[in-house]
Amino acid sequence: MKTFSSLFLSTTLIFSAAVAHSQGIGHSGAGWRITGTDPIEIYYGDQHVTSYNAGVEEGKPFFYPLIGPTGENMTRHWPMKEGFDDEATDHIHHRGMWYGLGKVNGLDFWHFHGDDSKKDKTFGIIRHKGMNGVQMSSDDIIFKTKSEWLSYDDQEKRIMSDRREFEISYREDGALVIDTKITLIADAGDVTIHDDKEGAWSIRTIPTLRLEGDHAKGNIVNSDDIEGKEAWGKRAKWVDYYGTDRAGNPVGIAIFDNPENPRYPTWWHARHYGLFTANPFGQGHFEKETPEDAGNFTIKNGEEVTFQYRTIFHKGTPEEASIAESFKEYSGE
Repeated sequence: MKTFSSLFLSTTLIFSAAVAHSQGIGHSGAGWRITGTDPIEIYYGDQHVTSYNAGVEEGKPFFYPLIGPTGENMTRHWPMKEGFDDEATDHIHHRGMWYGLGKVNGLDFWHFHGDDSKKDKTFGIIRHKGMNGVQMSSDDIIFKTKSEWLSYDDQEKRIMSDRREFEISYREDGALVIDTKITLIADAGDVTIHDDKEGAWSIRTIPTLRLEGDHAKGNIVNSDDIEGKEAWGKRAKWVDYYGTDRAGNPVGIAIFDNPENPRYPTWWHARHYGLFTANPFGQGHFEKETPEDAGNFTIKNGEEVTFQYRTIFHKGTPEEASIAESFKEYSGE
């Protein structure tokens, strides 16, 4: 990713939760434009690239849509938008691209609290608290947010907080790149992330990138050349879900783990129906010979931990998009 000369918008935009929900943001710089508060909409020129949705009703923030290099949305529309006959209406908690965890201090921050089939769960919600700043250059846009992780039943009870930083840019070949940095902060006591296959940095793809189904034209490959369903539960430096978009153009989505992340290389919850997640907390579920709690991870009160990922929405196959080479550049390995 190119470095940029920072263009600060009124120095740095800092919003309280109340201001973030009552005032809009409308700033542009050298081709990039950001507007709104819920959703926060990102444009490059006249092209709507993506929106960051606060997810107040859904229980967690998420990106949707995500417009790839062919001009087509690359994540499932449902349940945000209905009327697409080729889309499965399963897993209502799968929304675009998001961060969630299956169990934190006993609370479920993965499933949707309004899902009647999950009444056995004790839910948490991730509440977007507003913007922490925006920077733009001719090359990219960076925006920062903050969130609180709360008990759904007692929303005065904070479990932890997070800081998020997203850098969005285009490669020279037109691939859309989103660099994500999420810092989990134990500011309300010790935090235990329990071993669970559900989580953490996640995408639900369009149906044509699925491996199975009426409209499936996709495949999965990871950094160790493991393909298809065999990639599920394996550790890898990156995973690419590739096939075609709805118009038949060859496309793919790659997620890179970062060598500085705890437990690198991560495990992958990469499913045949279009879900794939980089999950460093699921060892006991992915490796059956290990204890069920092998993936437990504790953040002591007053401490924090950061995870970083790169997501690339590209044309062509992983080979044509030089995904392996791009990872070497990203990781420095």
